[in-house]
Amino acid sequence: MEPESSPNPAPSADDHKHAIESIAHLSRLVGTPARPAPEVRILRDGEDAFPAMFEAIAAARSEVLFENFIFAGDATGRRFSDVLAAAARRGVGVRVLFDPIGTMMVKGGSILRTLTRLGVDVRAFSPPSLWNPRSWGRIRHRDHRKTLTVDGEVSIVGGLCISDSWAPTQQGGAGWRDTALLVRGPVATDVKRAFEAMWAHPTRFELPVDPAQSGRLSPPLALVVADRPGVQHVAALYASMADHAQRSLEITHAYLVLQKSAQAIFCAAAQRGVSVRMLLPGRNNHPVVGAATRHGYESLLRAGVEIWEWNGAMIHAKTAVMDGKLTLVGSSNLDPLSMHRNYELNLLVAGAVTGERMQDMFERDLQSATRIELPSWRRRPGWQRLAESAGALFSSSL
Repeated sequence: MEPESSPNPAPSADDHKHAIESIAHLSRLVGTPARPAPEVRILRDGEDAFPAMFEAIAAARSEVLFENFIFAGDATGRRFSDVLAAAARRGVGVRVLFDPIGTMMVKGGSILRTLTRLGVDVRAFSPPSLWNPRSWGRIRHRDHRKTLTVDGEVSIVGGLCISDSWAPTQQGGAGWRDTALLVRGPVATDVKRAFEAMWAHPTRFELPVDPAQSGRLSPPLALVVADRPGVQHVAALYASMADHAQRSLEITHAYLVLQKSAQAIFCAAAQRGVSVRMLLPGRNNHPVVGAATRHGYESLLRAGVEIWEWNGAMIHAKTAVMDGKLTLVGSSNLDPLSMHRNYELNLLVAGAVTGERMQDMFERDLQSATRIELPSWRRRPGWQRLAESAGALFSSSL
C-alpha cells in the first residue's frame, strides 16, 4: 500500500476541517494527543505485515520494542525470533513482551526459551503461577495488544499475532485475513510510551492532551487509543463514531459480541440513514463466540445494518472507517473481553487518503463475502437458533 503522503487527489478544505474537528474531539474523549503522521501504510494480512515488520527490525539502529498476545514457537515464530536475535547481535536493544495465556492456546507453544537463548530480553505478561493463588485472578486480564516500534520512529499496530495462522498459505500458513497500520512520525513515540508503560507498570498509561493542539495540525493525524481493564476508551470511541457518522460506517471484526447498549448505537446510526455495514467471520475459530455473534444479527438487520460473512479463512481484523475520513485499526474486538477486561491498543487515523483506501479494501473484501438478508435469516433452522441461544448465555464472558 502507498503511504498517506503519496500523491493523490488533494482532500478539500472541508475534508481537512472535518478531520481536524473529529480528531480533536476524539483526542479529548480517549485522553491521548493527536500527532502528525506523515506516513501511513495499510498492511493487509501477513503477506504485507510480516515483511514490513522484518524490514523495520532489520533497519533498527538502537531499539526494537515488540509486544503481542501470541508469540508461537512455530515456523512463523522462529522466523521472527531469528530476525529479533540478529538485531540483538548488532547491538540493538530488543525487548519482547508476550501474553503467556494467549500463546498457550496455539500450536507450537511459547517461543520464550528460544528468544532467551538467542539473547533477546523477553518477558511474559502477568504469568499465573500454581504456587501463587493471588496470580490466578490475573488470568482474566490479558495483554491483547499487537505492536512493534523501532527507534521510536516507526510503529506497526494491528490485529496480527505471531503464529502460522497469519502466515500466507504459499508459505504453509493458514492465511488468516487481518489488517495493520504502519505509521511514521511522532505518533510512534506514543506507541513506544505505551509499550514502556506495559513493561514497567501496566496500570498506568497517560499522555498529556493539549485541547488546542489538534487545531494547529493538518491531516494526516493519528492518535493512540489504549485500553486497560475498566477504562473503556474504545467503547466510548465507537459510540462517538456511530453518533457522529454522516454517511457511512464500515466495520470489520473477528469477535463481535455486542451488549445491548453497543448494539443500540449501531442500530440508531442505521435508522437515521447512515450506511452501517459489518463484515464478520463466516466460520469463527471460536464457535461459541460465532454463535453468540449471530444471536444479535436479527436486531441489527431489522434496524437496517448490513451484515456480511467472510467466505475465506478466518477473518481476524478489527477495523472501522467513518465517512471515509476516520480509520481505526488495532487489537480491540467489539466484545466484553476487549471492552472491559483486556489491555488493548489501537491507532485512530484522521485522513481522507487512508480512509478511502480502507473503504476500497472493504469493498474488495465484500466480493469474498455473503450478505445476510433478513427474510432468509428468519428461515434458518431451529438447531442453529438453539446454538445461538446457547452461545448467548456465555456472552458476558466472551
